[in-house]
Amino acid sequence: MSVSVYFCNQIIQIAVGTRGKKAKLSNVYTTMAPEGSIINGIIMDYESLATHMNSFWSANNLPKKEVYLVLNSNKIAGKGIEIPKLNEKKTLGFIMREFSDLQREDDENTIAYIDLNSNQKTKFRQLYAELAPKDQLREFLQLFSDMGINLKGIISSEGSIIGYAQQNIIKKFKTFVLQIINGNLVSNVLFVEGEYKYYNSVRCFNEPGTEAYLDDLARSLDQLGQFMNAQKISSNLEMVYVAGTSKTNISQYSQVVREHGNTAPIELFNPGISADAALNQEAQNALFAVSGLYDQGKISNFLTHFSLKEDKEGGLDPLTKRRFVTVITTLAVMLAGLGIALTMRLIRESQYKELKEYNNSPSVVMQTAEYDAAVERRDAMLNKYNSINTVVETIGSYPVGSEEIIKIIEDTARGYAEIEILSFDADAGKITFSAKSKSVDNVYKYIDELLKEDIFMTVDHTGYTYDDSSSLYDIHVDCTLAESVGRSE
Repeated sequence: MSVSVYFCNQIIQIAVGTRGKKAKLSNVYTTMAPEGSIINGIIMDYESLATHMNSFWSANNLPKKEVYLVLNSNKIAGKGIEIPKLNEKKTLGFIMREFSDLQREDDENTIAYIDLNSNQKTKFRQLYAELAPKDQLREFLQLFSDMGINLKGIISSEGSIIGYAQQNIIKKFKTFVLQIINGNLVSNVLFVEGEYKYYNSVRCFNEPGTEAYLDDLARSLDQLGQFMNAQKISSNLEMVYVAGTSKTNISQYSQVVREHGNTAPIELFNPGISADAALNQEAQNALFAVSGLYDQGKISNFLTHFSLKEDKEGGLDPLTKRRFVTVITTLAVMLAGLGIALTMRLIRESQYKELKEYNNSPSVVMQTAEYDAAVERRDAMLNKYNSINTVVETIGSYPVGSEEIIKIIEDTARGYAEIEILSFDADAGKITFSAKSKSVDNVYKYIDELLKEDIFMTVDHTGYTYDDSSSLYDIHVDCTLAESVGRSE
């Protein structure tokens, strides 16, 4: 049995079956890597990913022999090229020169390719060639090695699915699109007249299953149409195969595609890799992993022209070297930090001792005592000053029955009553006077005049009585002067 493992961000799909030109599928497994452990095919958290993979492998009792990795990574560069028919060594050299613009002097890369016209008798070969950094491949080799697995091959997801389509779909259609939906990533492979033409991979930002998501998928097909127009390809699409979804979504998706002006028939792809219909459904949901079970020759395997032998001869493998350097660097940083902390502590202790001796010196102690005494005297004088101010303010709040106040009271009575000032109570602020009126109507008019004056805090009118002896009305009213009334500014 062979195992094909597909990594695409957090999604890990595993296909188990017989590998060859005509593969057979036994089972499909899917798991989600720990969040942030692998992004775009780059291992970000080795320990958590390794722990998860080892646990999942053991829990499902998966085989540890004949294991192949299908890797989706933006670090792997691929393109279709045409080269003369050359031997293997010269072919590799030609491909390396094709990727010279992507390589730096200190880069370590390896290549793989698939033959796109192996059955045609021509002077030139059409290849889909790929360039991958060795460091990235070493990390995955180490990951599986720690699980007790010696990888038989590493294949790119693009090369694997292009080769798969060439092997399995060209027999039915010559001009077609194979669209693979994998979470929020949709990939499209275009073949025209039996020849591979274009591959694109688009990230969808809408929720899967929504109309907006289906619109994203349809727009990815639009990009293929734009490519065909730019290349002046007049062939019509015979079929659009869709994998990674359910049959119930196809009719709705077909309608969305029609609204985008694409009239090609849309069908759910059936890999036909098993007699079990349910397993075929699982296979089309994990088509990249399933494509790894199809043997496309040793030239499609990045490990064909790359091994760890050169690394072992030089000593530690790169991953171990990086870990060793990380440990040494961390230790150096920590020792430097410790040295800085100790130095700062000695400086602080010296400064503290110097300040303590200064503060305990006789001159400073005497100056401090003099200062404390001066502060105490100041506070005592301030308290006395505040007390005097309080007394002054309190006295100033009492009203005074001055001539000015008496005149105002007399003016209010003019025309209404006759008054006589009897006494003034400074503590209560009350001024006592008698008020007599000839008319009952004038009694209330007089009270109204009193109420209008600002000099009074309260004017309490308790009625009136008629005095037979004087034939006058005796008005009963108590007036309390307002605060500070009668005092000059």
